[in-house]
Amino acid sequence: MALLETLKPHIQLDDLWKKKAWTALEKMGLPTKKWDAFKYVSLRALSESSFTPVVETFPKEEGAISLTLKEAMRSYGALLQKSFAENLALETNPFALLNGALSEEGQFLYIPPGKKIELVWDYTLSEGLRAPKVEVFVGKGASLTITSKCIGRGTYFFNPYLQLTLDEGARVNVNEHLEHSAEAFAMHTVRARLKRDANLKFFTFSKGARSERHDLQVTLSGENGEVDLKGLSLPSGKDEIHHFITVKHEVENTRSSQLYKTALMDQGRSSFEGKIFVEKEAQKTEAYQLNNNLLLSSKAKAMSKPNLEIYADDVKASHGATVSQPKKEELFYLQTRGLTIKEARWQLARGFCKELLDGETVDRYLKLRGNNEDV
Repeated sequence: MALLETLKPHIQLDDLWKKKAWTALEKMGLPTKKWDAFKYVSLRALSESSFTPVVETFPKEEGAISLTLKEAMRSYGALLQKSFAENLALETNPFALLNGALSEEGQFLYIPPGKKIELVWDYTLSEGLRAPKVEVFVGKGASLTITSKCIGRGTYFFNPYLQLTLDEGARVNVNEHLEHSAEAFAMHTVRARLKRDANLKFFTFSKGARSERHDLQVTLSGENGEVDLKGLSLPSGKDEIHHFITVKHEVENTRSSQLYKTALMDQGRSSFEGKIFVEKEAQKTEAYQLNNNLLLSSKAKAMSKPNLEIYADDVKASHGATVSQPKKEELFYLQTRGLTIKEARWQLARGFCKELLDGETVDRYLKLRGNNEDV
């Protein structure tokens, strides 16, 4: 594989954890269409590409213990090595392993108990490969808000990894705004573990890319933990967006909610696979999952696979998916109010998105296309 061959000289094999991640990756290999979790993702162009790693350092974050991963390994080695070992043993995503092998630009963040901190991360992406790795530990009763924005131009490979560990009563709110280039490859990985009474809210807006995939896995390991996952995607042109979401309920009295919407234009493609696991011990779980797709073009495609795996018997759970086009009756009604067919489609698409995001961003990506009669 050209990609791995060109990256191998950049791997620091004298670093134990990088070597372990690289060894696991070589054994696993890059995914193909035959892998169920990647069956809809366009991978050939990425596998045959070559990129030079680009290293950028993170700024120090005020109010938190903010260290590079090398610095943190000296001061918090036991904590980090436990995290690395647990994730490496369970990891099935080759791109997460690639991040572990390459991540020169990394950061360790510890939010002290009771602290309230807001962080803003801005990425301006162009050529090369960036593999930022961030390990975040949120102390007991602490509150963290992360606002992340990516703007990309040209051809590049963005392969970030975010690990969130929430202690008792911790609260985390992550808001991602992604505008990757139509020539970009983006493989996002997020892993989160919630202890007792912890709460995580995670929202992702994306316009898609040549190949963009989000692998988000949350484990509820403490009673009364709660996670709310939402996403809105607006792929157009030949952009793709893929979501692979896993929520694991390990103990009783935990709650999860997933709501992902995609409005597809032109030849846009999307897929959603959501998994909810409820272990035998996780009685009184509440888990909900919904994926809605709106096809604004006859050439757009959306695939959806929501599923539940439940071993407890005292559970409230539901899952569902919809794939639809604008209804003729709704379009006709709006036309009787003086709107053109394109304006009617525009308003229906805005209404579809409004539950998750409204305003200039949605308007910009749902813009009327004079050369596209489908939108």
